[in-house]
Parts: sequence; structure tokens; C-alpha cells
Amino acid sequence: MKDKKLDYQSTIGLLLILFILTIFTYFNVSEDKKYSSEKIIKRDPFFFKTSFSKTKKKINNYFHLENDVLKLKISSLGGSINEVFLKKYKAYDPIHLSHNKNLYLIKDSSFLYKMIFFKKENFKNNNKIIDTSSLYFYPFFLKKEGNNNRILIMRAKNPYGKGFIEYIYTIEKKNKYNIDFFIRTVGFSSYLIDKTISINLEQKIFSLEKDRNWENTYTQVYYSYNKNYKSKIDYLSEKNSEEKNINNLNWIANKQQFFTSIFFSKNPLKNIFIRSENFSSGNFLKKIQSRSFFKIKNNDNLNLSFQLYFGPLDFYLLKKYEKNIENIIPFGWGFLKWINKYFFLIIFQFLEKTDLNYGIIIILMTIVVKLILSPITYKQYKLSAMMKLIRPEIDELNNKFKNSDPLKKQRATMELYRKAGINPMSGCISTLFQIPIFYSLFKFFPTLINLRGKSFFWVEDLTSYDSIFELPFSIPFYGNHISLLTLLYSLALLIYTKLSSDGRNDYSNKNNIPDMHFMLYLMPIIMLFFINSYASGLSLYYFTSNVINIGLIFFIKKFMLNENKIHQKIQENKKKPIKHNYWNRKIKEMIEKNRKEYFYKYNKGNNNLN
Repeated sequence: MKDKKLDYQSTIGLLLILFILTIFTYFNVSEDKKYSSEKIIKRDPFFFKTSFSKTKKKINNYFHLENDVLKLKISSLGGSINEVFLKKYKAYDPIHLSHNKNLYLIKDSSFLYKMIFFKKENFKNNNKIIDTSSLYFYPFFLKKEGNNNRILIMRAKNPYGKGFIEYIYTIEKKNKYNIDFFIRTVGFSSYLIDKTISINLEQKIFSLEKDRNWENTYTQVYYSYNKNYKSKIDYLSEKNSEEKNINNLNWIANKQQFFTSIFFSKNPLKNIFIRSENFSSGNFLKKIQSRSFFKIKNNDNLNLSFQLYFGPLDFYLLKKYEKNIENIIPFGWGFLKWINKYFFLIIFQFLEKTDLNYGIIIILMTIVVKLILSPITYKQYKLSAMMKLIRPEIDELNNKFKNSDPLKKQRATMELYRKAGINPMSGCISTLFQIPIFYSLFKFFPTLINLRGKSFFWVEDLTSYDSIFELPFSIPFYGNHISLLTLLYSLALLIYTKLSSDGRNDYSNKNNIPDMHFMLYLMPIIMLFFINSYASGLSLYYFTSNVINIGLIFFIKKFMLNENKIHQKIQENKKKPIKHNYWNRKIKEMIEKNRKEYFYKYNKGNNNLN
């Protein structure tokens, strides 16, 4: 009986505990919801999680606008663009290892935008905002041209009374990638407690290319703003998440490796906040958000005019807008950008008119560039041949001044160069001239949309790496694949280096410089690791360039340079009076200065010992 009484007491106790927990949970959850709602509004200024009223669920309808290159899908819920399909381009398909998927810059609401109106509380209920993403927009006007819709007016009613908001979309004809976007309100201002309106945008950037990591390094936000009556361009970090407040914004571009989404404003936006968030994995590369504010006067309607661009990063196409948006193509910095824009790009587009395979065009482009630079190549090889011929005399000087003042040896060597008519600085100047061209190509090939998805023999895409074998592991700095073009380039570079430095190894061995032999092989190995994951078009260019260099060495040696004549010319130069040019004078002054400093320190050291 006692046990039974305990069972009753236990049961009643459990029920009371359950009742208390239920009441506690109810009030706690209510408070949490209230707190979390307030926290969301304060923390996330972009997309509030509230709705304007309790309405029956409506069917979301879609409407299409299109031309020859672009197709838009516009949603009735929120009136926003739900899909952007580029007709002339394809996305990379990892299953079939080629660009054969339909290319969507926007899909499944990856691009969201809405307006926030702050409402008076005395209209029907106490909700504080009108959020256009919760409004249903109905087609008020639709204009067709041929089989395609070109103009769409979407209208949503004010959920609390009179008035409406309109989104007007106009797509350009034929092969244009821009859309005119006009926003206007009628009869909204009397319902608003605050005449400030917020416009919020968010876009998640899809991965469209073969190498996601490489693509992500080229994906970032660019923006143009006015400062001191001048238009300037800046950007957010491509590697890290970053946010900024900007005044007088002209446009903002969510740039990918080969495509971009650009938001233009007819008038500069005075106050805009932008944020870029980086994703290390998944279907999206980055999430880019922005928020801007507009003021309307009492009883005035809102009229805002914008332009949207969804399309390729084509230099000449973007240049037509005359807003400097072609500068978002990362052709490099400073002088390298000018080389790519006004040298390589012009040569490439001229050869593109031949309608040949793009691999052949790169080879022809390499030949053209090498022909332009052939006078420099000739001078370099001639200097190398002359240095080779006077090497016995240099060896004599080395033996003569072996145990004496090194400055005397340096002066004697420079005197020999002057007598022979050799300017050792000319070789350095020639090399320095070619370095900008060498590095500018690192930015040219990975960003040229004309090469995107173009194949050449075993190469699937000339803007990405070629792979003949996938490794089951990843090698630091090298990757998890083997690029045949990189191997061919490294081999050609090794052969060219050996030929161009013919005789230097003997000289270095005689002068006890063992590192020169190692350095001969170091550069090809470095390049093998360095460009294994670079664009295959770059490897093809460098491979072709070194093959041409090897051919030029044999051609110049056989048909253009006669070592006997060069030796005879050197002997004639030795008999002529020496003409001291500017550089010779400077070198002589430096040697004399170093000699005096050396003797001063030497004598000072001896005096201290005494």
C-alpha cells in the first residue's frame, strides 16, 4: 500500500514537473523568439525575416524576357529576377570534363533584391515595415517583339491601403546584355512614418569553371565612386571576407573569372554598404550583399532608374558603356596592364580574324611577338658570342690579378671590354626589357574570355590547366595532376638555357663557381612547379617561345654571325681610340670610388694594428 502511495505521489510529481516545464518552455520560447527577432534585425541589415501580413499562400508565377543572347526569368513573388541564362556560353561539366552545361549567372533565387518601407503603426496592424520580397507582383503590361518579350511592368498593391509599387524591366534588342530597371511608387508616402527607403541586394556567385580555387581568386567585388570630381575604381578582397561603406557610388560589379553582374545607378548613390563573404567549398564562391538608402519628400512618389548587366568580361564590349568598367578585367597592374590591353590583345584579335583553332592562333601570336623582339635576341646572342671570344683574355687577367687588389682586376676587365667594343650593360637592358612581357602573360591568358572552353589537341580548355594524368595525392606547389604542356615547356627551357649559356659552365668551373651548374637546372624545375596549374594557353605560348628561341640560336649562329669576323672586329676596336660614353664614365667613376674606399679602410686597419 505504501508502494502504491509512492507511485501515486511519483506520478503526480512527474505531472507537476511536466506542467512547470511546459509553462517555462512556452514563455522562454516566446522571449527567445522576441529576442531573436530583434537580434536578426540588428545583426543582418540586408534581409529581414518578417512579413507584412498573414495572407493565404499564392502561386508564384514566372515571366520571361529575352533577346538573342540573354533570357531572364522574373518571379511574381517579390518581382525579382529568378534566373539569368546566357545563351552563347556554357558552364563546365565535371562529369563530361567539358563546357556543355547551360550557363546560369543566376538560378533558384541566388540573386535577391527588395525594398524596405518603414510604415506608420496606425494602419490596420502594428507591423513596422513593408517588405517587397513578400509582395506579389502582377503583370500590368507586357510588350512583345517577334517571339520575344521585351518590356515587362510588374505591379504590387499596397497591402495597407491605396497606392502601388511598380518594377519596369526593359531588355535591349538582339545581342545586348543589359537590362533597364525602373522603380516607381504611387501613393506610398502617406503610409510611411520614415521617408527613408532601403534597397537591399544579395547575390551568391556560382562556380562555373574547371578549377574552383583558381576561379575564386578571380572573383571579387569592384565598384566605381566619385571623389574630388573624379571617377575612381576600387575593389574588395578576393581572398577574405570584407565590408565597406561607400559614398557617391556609380556602379558595383560582382565579377567572376569570365563573367560579371553589374548594377548601375543613373545618379550616384550617396550612402551604400557592401559586404563580400568568401566560401571555401560548395556550389557558391562568394556571397555579396549591399544596402543603400533613399529619401522621399512628403506626398512625393519614388522614381529610381537603374541598369543591370549580366554578361561576359569582354574588353571591347564593356568599353562601349564608357563607364570604365572594362578596367575590372584583371590584365595586371601598372605597365603590365597596358602591355596586355594595347599590345597582346590587339595582336590576338587581329589573328582571331583568321578563324583558325585558338591553339594555332596562340602559336602565330608567339611567332609575331618573337619577330618583333628578334633584334633584341640577336644583340643578346652577339654579346654572348663576343664574350666567348674574349674569354681567354679574361682568364689571363684573372690569373694575373689572382692575389692582388680585386678592384684592379675589375678595372682591367672593364678596360678590356672598352677596347673590344663590348658594353656588358646592354645584355642587362635587353633582359629587363623582356621581363614585363614575360610577366604580363600570366594575367593575359587566364582572363581572356575568347579562349574559354577552346580546345587544342589534348587540351580541353586553354584558360585552364591541361592534364594527362591525375595523381591520387597532391604535391605542394605542384598540384594533383601532370600537365604535358608544362613538361614540354620546362624541357624546352632547359635546352635553350644550355645552348644560350654555351661555354659559361667551363668558365664558372675555372673560376671556382660551382653554383652556376646547379642554377642552370633550377629555373626549369621552378617553372615546372610554378605553372603546372596555370592556363594551358600560357604554357603553350612559353613552349612555342622557347622552341623559336632554340631555332633562332641555330639560325643566327649559322647565317648571321661569323665568329672570325667578330674576332677581327674586336681586334680592330682595340686599336681605335676609346670613346668614353655616359655609362662608361659612370662605371669608371664607381670603380675609382670603390678603389679609394677600399684603400682607405685597408690603411686605417693597418694603422690600428700598429
